[in-house]
Amino acid sequence: MRIEQIEENFKIDIGAPMPTILSNEYSLYLIFYIRDVDPNWDGKSVKVRNKKNNGIVTVKFDGFTQYKFGNPNDETIDGHPLYKFGLEPYSIQKVIGSEWIKELMKMNSVHPAHKDEYFKDYEHFIFFFHDTCLEVVATGYSFEKDSESNMREEIQRVCKLL
Repeated sequence: MRIEQIEENFKIDIGAPMPTILSNEYSLYLIFYIRDVDPNWDGKSVKVRNKKNNGIVTVKFDGFTQYKFGNPNDETIDGHPLYKFGLEPYSIQKVIGSEWIKELMKMNSVHPAHKDEYFKDYEHFIFFFHDTCLEVVATGYSFEKDSESNMREEIQRVCKLL
């Protein structure tokens, strides 16, 4: 088993990314703030996020089968069972050779129509934030291109899709 870092063209906000999960039986969305990089920041002041800030990302998970959301946070990441494989905070990662997917396959094996091949396209993704961690088993994910300009409006937009 190993952890593979996924690089995107943004960075997760390390202060208050405010990850929000919206889900039903068939769809799973993740909305969060990305890092607002100020090239003139001297590191001596605190920047409070403007509620109208449009630095948000919406992720839609394709073919999700299960997710976990909550602990650990960035201060207790070394307690996560995948830490020894290279799990890092404030990043997006994929678990190669995931035990979780193997467990899901084993649970499903009691179904009369079960075939291991049904699980070949599943991947284990981890979005690690400041105070929480989201782990998802899905066939993939994509970024929504029609995101609203702020968190509240985006949550309302995505709720209409569920």
